[in-house]
Amino acid sequence: MTPILEPPNSSEIDECQSDPCKNGGTCRDLPGSFACLCPDGFMGIHCEAEVDACESSPCQNGGDCENYSGSYLCVCPEGFFGYHCETASDPCFSSPCGSRGYCLPYNGSHSCTCKVGYTGKNCEKELLPPTSLKVEGVEDTGVLISWHPPEDPIAKQLTDGYAVTYVSLDGSYRRTDFVDRSRSAHQLRALASGRAYNISVFSVKRNVNNKNDISRPITLITRTRPHPVEGFEITNVTASAITVQWALHRLKHSTVSRVRVSIRQPGDVEHRTVELNSSVAKYTFWDLQPGERYIIHVTTLSGMGTEDHPSESLATAPFHVWTRPLPPRNLTASRVGATTVYMTWEQPPASSSSVEGYIINVTTSQSVKSRYVPNGKLSSYTVRDLLPGQRYRLSVTAVQNTEQGQVHSDPAHLYVVTLQRDGTPERRWSQGGHPRILRNRLPPAFLPELRLLADHDISEEPSQAPRYTELVDGRGRISAKFSSSPSKAITMKTRRYPPNCSMNPCRNGGTCVMDTESYQCDCSPGFKGRHCELACKKVPQSCTRLYSETKSFPVWEGNVCHYLYKRVYKVHQDVCYKESCESTVSKKTASRYRRGQGSAVILNAWEEIRVFLYK
Repeated sequence: MTPILEPPNSSEIDECQSDPCKNGGTCRDLPGSFACLCPDGFMGIHCEAEVDACESSPCQNGGDCENYSGSYLCVCPEGFFGYHCETASDPCFSSPCGSRGYCLPYNGSHSCTCKVGYTGKNCEKELLPPTSLKVEGVEDTGVLISWHPPEDPIAKQLTDGYAVTYVSLDGSYRRTDFVDRSRSAHQLRALASGRAYNISVFSVKRNVNNKNDISRPITLITRTRPHPVEGFEITNVTASAITVQWALHRLKHSTVSRVRVSIRQPGDVEHRTVELNSSVAKYTFWDLQPGERYIIHVTTLSGMGTEDHPSESLATAPFHVWTRPLPPRNLTASRVGATTVYMTWEQPPASSSSVEGYIINVTTSQSVKSRYVPNGKLSSYTVRDLLPGQRYRLSVTAVQNTEQGQVHSDPAHLYVVTLQRDGTPERRWSQGGHPRILRNRLPPAFLPELRLLADHDISEEPSQAPRYTELVDGRGRISAKFSSSPSKAITMKTRRYPPNCSMNPCRNGGTCVMDTESYQCDCSPGFKGRHCELACKKVPQSCTRLYSETKSFPVWEGNVCHYLYKRVYKVHQDVCYKESCESTVSKKTASRYRRGQGSAVILNAWEEIRVFLYK
């Protein structure tokens, strides 16, 4: 633009003060004149005239030029396109893709980007989705789905494959897998346990331009299984109750909302089921039948609301548990001797589980001895080889044989103290451990028969009915059983030691120790008795010992491998030691006197007894 100069004036005036420039022109003051710098699209001394951009006729092929403030736009006639209508024809002019796609010109031609559900060069073919989408299997980290191809044969031929998209409902996870057309199932992997997913399957048609056409989706929502409980175990079993416990990890089981525990017997159709909050980790089933087999399952639950698409974990390996049989009732020590205890008890009711045998335990402060008696109808037992004056805990346990081995009842306990050898009155013991003195007791039924050794020249006569004689000394009552014999007497002199240590009544190196009223003998090793008159030694003899061990056996049930735990009892041959004691008193004192029929035994080796036997 050429500025217009005004003639010089002797008095300098700023002509720009009057704002002579129009349409955004910039005024520049000159000596005696001004100049307007016009923006694009305008011209003139005051920028008052608009430039006609169409003056140069930029539009070709009959295109109409429209002036827009110094620029122009060519409106092309039909069949032409381009900025200046320079392209002879428009491939998309006739809308070859229709309303089913979007047309784009490409090298003198066009390409259609089809909308969802259509395919073909001009999107003229309908792309149908698969049908019958369903869940075949659910795991804690995966889902197996299946579907059917499109029912229309033409649509089936158009399908090159399938796109499987799965998105977590909270939007934190999204993934798409492509599946070949020859397959109609897919395994979704690497999912989070106990979470819900929206699964969509599309039919896919691959195009040359690498732009794939897809059908409308078929969808479903499912939830993966939560993790099962950990550390499931049986903590306690009684005749009428079973207690179980488990553990839930804070992160691993974060989606677990409840725990379902169920129990049933093999013949039951329905389960006894209870649902517990995830904060509970222990439960006890009550009111069970004794000696019966029960099957226990534990599962976890996620998404308990109906709209949350709930899911359940796989059950733990079923636990097969037998309740304990009922224990023996009213266990009583009917007779307590110095070395034996005769126990009786009542068997469980006939309606309860069948008992196969009993385990007898004899416990002291230093040892436990056990014996298994395979007789389920047993109701009494004699414990032998006990030590005099010792406290014992006797227990009887009922045993039931099951598929997992032997099941034991709770033991019935009994505490007894055996008699001293010096004839302390016999006591009857009950399960409470309190003694009762036996008074007016009938003669014992099972004492060894004592006979006198007959002279060699006297023939043995047929034995008559036995008679009982009680020998009583200063320390208690002693019962003995004698055979019938003629009116003959056996004389044995008796002599007592004074009740102090002045004459040292202790034999075999024993030390006499005085107490409040009498004395006691502290015997040397290998000697026993009130006066250390018995020399004792341990004699080996064959015996059996009862051992138990727990073994696990794999069992397949319902395509699930679980383990049965069995307790196995074994009887091993062993060598036991029985204490044998012999008297060390003189022959005159300890000899057996022979006269007539029958025999007499010295019951206390420290004194001599005169015994008369009468018919």
